[in-house]
Amino acid sequence: MKYIVSLMFGGLLMTSSLIAQNSANNAYRMMNGSPATSTTEDMVTEISSRELFVMENSMNDYYSATWTRDIYREVYDVEGNESLFYPAVSTDKRANLFSLLVNLISDNTITVYKFEDQPDFNDNSALTAKEVMEQNRIGFTENDNNTLAVKREDLANMNIIGYLVKERWYYDIKTGKGDVRVQAICPVVCDRGRQFPMFWAMFDDVSVYLARAISPVAVANITPVLSNASIYDIFRNRYYRGCIYRVGMRDLGKYFTTPESLAKERQRIETELDFVQSRFDAVATAHHEN
Repeated sequence: MKYIVSLMFGGLLMTSSLIAQNSANNAYRMMNGSPATSTTEDMVTEISSRELFVMENSMNDYYSATWTRDIYREVYDVEGNESLFYPAVSTDKRANLFSLLVNLISDNTITVYKFEDQPDFNDNSALTAKEVMEQNRIGFTENDNNTLAVKREDLANMNIIGYLVKERWYYDIKTGKGDVRVQAICPVVCDRGRQFPMFWAMFDDVSVYLARAISPVAVANITPVLSNASIYDIFRNRYYRGCIYRVGMRDLGKYFTTPESLAKERQRIETELDFVQSRFDAVATAHHEN
């Protein structure tokens, strides 16, 4: 705990930049045996220029951060995380998260990146829509405008068991601003008993679409007010349950090889993060009162 505080308030410089990209091309959408003219994904991804402007001005900004820490979590399909996995198939009003991501990829609305333990979101790691589908054995057909069509039932048959979530904790000693932001998410599929991370999607690239995707599951265990929260709300406010598996360059599983030692280290880190969060909250309250 003392170590993390000394880093934060000692001013250790570690900066990171993040450029948001949003270029919608909504000509083609999910197929359910035959082309669909109006789907849940259509409604979610038909974003107005005003919505893009508002969301882009609330995106992650680490340019002036004097302290950062990257936290990686495994978020599985357990109680408390239902909003990220259900409905298994998109309905007229509710979008399945994985289906929405694939839809955005297939029409080239977003760029995703190959899975790496420590992802680099650059051109060298960027994947084309076709590469994503072929690498993950998702059936598709090519359209005339370089987009892809995917059958909804093919996605429903994929066993998406979890998401890897990269959080960035940061603090700017000059402004006194501290926050925690989700930087990227990665679907995890289980195939023949083995788990495979599929690709990294930058949260800023998908946030404007997730903000229109209403969560299908009430999160009353957190607060009844959020019973109609969007998937964006779930991620932005970290209303999910996930175990830490990596901190920066350190893969915890390589250093803590027994379940007991790993659980103890995870709890130690969570305690540190709770303290950091309390300092963020205290600073924010002080600024508000002034």
